Amino acid sequence: MSDEARPHEWPHHVLELRIHGIKNTPPTEMLGREQSELRQTQGDENGGFWWAPAQDEPERDPDDAPGTIDPAVPPPDVRTEAYSWGRLARYGSGPLLFIGQLFVQLAWLLLAPFGLANSAYWTRRIPTQRPGGEWDAGVGGASLRIFALGLTLLYVCALGSVSLDLGVQCVTGTACTALPEAVTGFFANAPLSWRGPQLSLLSLVPIAGVLLLYLVSRRARARYEAAIFDAADRMGGRGVRRTGRLRPLASEGFWRTARVGSPTERLHLAATFLLVALLLAWDRMFAGAAACVKLQTFVSGECLGAAFGSRDALALSGGILAAAGLVVTIVLVGVFAETTTPGDAGDASVGEFLRDRLRRTGTVTAWVLLVSVLVYLYVGASLWFGGEYDAPPSGAFLGLATAPSIILGVLLAICVSALGWRRGVPHWLSIALMTGAGLAFLAGVAQNPPTQDAAPGALRLPLFVVAAVLTLAQLIVVWRWPHSARGRRAGPPERFRAEGWAGMGPGVIMLLSLGAAMILSTLLVLGVQGWLVSGSTPCGCATPPHAVLRPPIVYHNFGDVLPFIAIALGLVGVGVAAAVLRWVPLLTTPRTRDGRRPLLEQVDAYRDGRIAASTTADRLALKILRARRLAALVHRGEPILGILAGLLAAGFVVALAVSYSVVFRSIDALVGPALAVIAAGILAVVVENALTAKERPISIMWDLMCFLPRAGHPFGPPCYAERVVPELRDRVTDWLTHDLEPPEGLTLAERLRWRDEQEEAALGEERPFRVVLSAHSLGAVLAVSTLFTLRPDDAQRLRNVALLTYGSQLRVYFGRFFPELFGPDALGTLGSRRPLLGKADPWFTQVERDQDGDPVVIGASGASDPSLVELLTQPDGSVAWINLWRRTDYLGFPVNSYRLEDRRPDDIDRGADEFGPPRYLVKVATHPDYQSAPQYRVALLDLIARLETPASPGTPSRRS
Repeated sequence: MSDEARPHEWPHHVLELRIHGIKNTPPTEMLGREQSELRQTQGDENGGFWWAPAQDEPERDPDDAPGTIDPAVPPPDVRTEAYSWGRLARYGSGPLLFIGQLFVQLAWLLLAPFGLANSAYWTRRIPTQRPGGEWDAGVGGASLRIFALGLTLLYVCALGSVSLDLGVQCVTGTACTALPEAVTGFFANAPLSWRGPQLSLLSLVPIAGVLLLYLVSRRARARYEAAIFDAADRMGGRGVRRTGRLRPLASEGFWRTARVGSPTERLHLAATFLLVALLLAWDRMFAGAAACVKLQTFVSGECLGAAFGSRDALALSGGILAAAGLVVTIVLVGVFAETTTPGDAGDASVGEFLRDRLRRTGTVTAWVLLVSVLVYLYVGASLWFGGEYDAPPSGAFLGLATAPSIILGVLLAICVSALGWRRGVPHWLSIALMTGAGLAFLAGVAQNPPTQDAAPGALRLPLFVVAAVLTLAQLIVVWRWPHSARGRRAGPPERFRAEGWAGMGPGVIMLLSLGAAMILSTLLVLGVQGWLVSGSTPCGCATPPHAVLRPPIVYHNFGDVLPFIAIALGLVGVGVAAAVLRWVPLLTTPRTRDGRRPLLEQVDAYRDGRIAASTTADRLALKILRARRLAALVHRGEPILGILAGLLAAGFVVALAVSYSVVFRSIDALVGPALAVIAAGILAVVVENALTAKERPISIMWDLMCFLPRAGHPFGPPCYAERVVPELRDRVTDWLTHDLEPPEGLTLAERLRWRDEQEEAALGEERPFRVVLSAHSLGAVLAVSTLFTLRPDDAQRLRNVALLTYGSQLRVYFGRFFPELFGPDALGTLGSRRPLLGKADPWFTQVERDQDGDPVVIGASGASDPSLVELLTQPDGSVAWINLWRRTDYLGFPVNSYRLEDRRPDDIDRGADEFGPPRYLVKVATHPDYQSAPQYRVALLDLIARLETPASPGTPSRRS
């Protein structure tokens, strides 16, 4: 390397770069300094790098005990910086601003299902990638994109139910006693007194609602873009092509290439216009025929004659165009999710081919959107100028009588099919089984009684049985397929023990996404319905026969089911808590190094395969033991979410299957208050965030959902890691090469090329400068993602960079839910089994296996590039990675093993003190405060020593 550094001229040679976790710890806490002592070296108001120029030891607290570790005091020769990625803009107060914030918060809440859909995309089996920037989506990519489109259409139905269905009932009757007289008077004048113009005007509401969600998502995206110093482009444009199959996180363009962008956004907007147009045309064609009101009598000759007779040729043609356009749009959403392979590019470069493909896709989708808008305007104009037509007896909007039920049923079938994506079930088999089950179920629903006093059709029960048998067959195939001969060829079935929900993660997360969408939609529809009828009826008003305000039946049914889902989940939680909290268990603990005192009630292993109960009377020891017990109770998130997904699926089936129910009618009076409590809780979160000027409700949930690039739903929340990872990589390479100056006389292009070459060499060769990425909680995920982008192109090891994690969920959450990204094969660590719901220690089985040296079987990805452990392996064989954890941490776990003495010479997992700083003797250390523990300083110095240890003669490579 040219321009050799002169180390003695630089005050610091090691950069300790601290990265916070999900609680958005401010730089003042990360560095232990006052704001006035800090300086931002790079970034903006949303995030960046901070350090304290005066790194001498500050005045110590007189209550501190000798030997207390202060996070503000770095070791000698170490410069400590904090990277803040979670700060969001704060706004002043004021009534108008509060109202605006309230609407923004509601919009963010409605985006939550889209974020879960994006997470579901990454829980699928992501193939290893070819070099060059093209992306292989893998099995289920197209189906998931169609599922995401279905979520958008489900929201269109919910917003349409409020404006088109409830709205048209309100302006034609007196059922809506809370509606202001100005609104009813506005619609009382011709031509708005006619049904057609009313619907044409009210149809703007669902379109405006979807456009609002799109704008909120798009506006927020800019603050996470990697615009500072063009870091993302530099990260992917070094000009050296890697060979072999790459892990997804190491693939080129992972953090800078959008997998859903403007073309997919246009398709979602086009589907919105087309669905609204289809619903309008549907009402115009069928509203005059009483038989068309219900699915049970829809196939009658009267209904079909009304559609294809001479009633309205314009509405009929518009409906056909809208239906055809909607089908084409759905097909395009699936087609554009297909894999791009090098063979498609021919002789052209892959980058040029991808740009051409994107231009072609953009042109096609722009035309689709334009045509969809024209079809909507055509149908709207046909209703506005087509004259008055008869309303159905109920006064309801017929277009939404069955549309939300059909969309919900299709989405539920996709979710059940997705349970087999990771487990190897052939896609065609799942589609065939669920299509048959869906058709049989729809036919069974059509056999429901058309009125409350009528009898159901004779074929209802047999058809429901057929649907149940086909669904059960799908579930059996999903469970047994890995044990079949064909399934075993892909790998041993035991490998799914190391994956979330036994490898059924995509289906589970999609069910949670669908559940969130249906809960929000139901609360919206029923909440507006309840408000509209909350006023008092003026004396002497005539009440028409359809004065009772009726929403689409699927929302009514799901609203009745929702409290039971909440009660069932609450009973499970109470039962588990009661079983765990009735006694104080002695849970195993890690061993600490150089602590102020040994851990209280330290347990090395479970004796005789059981967990002993504590008999201590010491108050301090009991405080620690109860903190461990409480942390273990929180660790049961995976099985609880699995139970919730199952309850939601059952609730969807009930909501779709029932038309008239004695049980539902009897509980309607109780369901209203229950839903009001649920809605009030959600609204309280939204209002609290609006008052405090926070950007998003339930911010921790958003941090967990949004760290991976948008790939499922185009309106999903932005990925902050698209900015964070390039900036972290840029800071690491800048530090390693900050002593070098380019030769004189180089052009700008030559200077950039020179810099890329120096950065590449600094990552693979010994340099006088070092970097330790110090990452807490979710920051560990960001740090690992950064390390995969730092791998030198011509080397299997990463030099001069180490990793220190603490309070990490890499093994048990991210590794199980996203195996190809953070699983044991990608990290080079041991896999983890699922947490147990009923045990005092949810990790009891895993602790026993780790102690016995019996690792869980994991699947091999076939990647040719190194795992994280191999990447961090130093020439002397040590691994530059240490992880700290404690049993009192409700979000912190070992990343490799519960074994006390890790079977590695580098000893990745270590324990941390369970007490806070000495002046707080009664404080139990949980998820924060790792940097104040003495083990943190020891680990930091150990990592620096590992980076500086020269290679032993003849030391073999880990990838020999």
